[in-house]
Amino acid sequence: MTENDGQDRLFGPNPSGLDESPHGMMVLVIVGMIVGLLSGMFGIGGGTVIVPALVWLGLSQRHAAATSMLAIVPTSISGVISYAHNGNVDWVAAALLSNAQSCYTRAELEMTGLVNVLDDVIISSEEKIRKPARDLYMLALDREFVTAKHALMVGNDEQNDIVGARTAGIDGVYFRTEISPADDPETSSYAVRSFTGADYEGLLDYVLNA
Repeated sequence: MTENDGQDRLFGPNPSGLDESPHGMMVLVIVGMIVGLLSGMFGIGGGTVIVPALVWLGLSQRHAAATSMLAIVPTSISGVISYAHNGNVDWVAAALLSNAQSCYTRAELEMTGLVNVLDDVIISSEEKIRKPARDLYMLALDREFVTAKHALMVGNDEQNDIVGARTAGIDGVYFRTEISPADDPETSSYAVRSFTGADYEGLLDYVLNA
């Protein structure tokens, strides 16, 4: 008795249990079309329709669930490509972390139009956490769905912005400006890059070539 003979006795010729005859394949195609129609019209599918349908066609529960999960991959990729092509994917998220009072900060963002280019605004007076607290930076990471290694803090206060971000594992870029604390250094040893003044061109060049 060969090893394959033993497998056939346990699982049959087709371990998945799927009917691979022309009739079975035709039924499978029709079920796939119906599932696609339902998904497009009502946003349902996967475990709701595909798995029970595959089990009804003779697939084992395990193989049905695996097939359903595998089907998600190409549809997810095509969805991302479609959204990206139409400019609906934010490859870079920009969030403001501020220790200022909400009543002033939000009004200023509205007045300057910056509110329209920011993905999020996180203000200490609303969150009851102040920079340089690590929890505020962790909150920002959670809200933007990014990890610390994919984030960059840009600030002009070494202790609050650069050191605070570092406690959360976030790299910081330091701008030494006229409103930086008087005892702040010209360049920060805690930052991955320091600039004199709000050098946004230098920052962009750093980000693009990092």
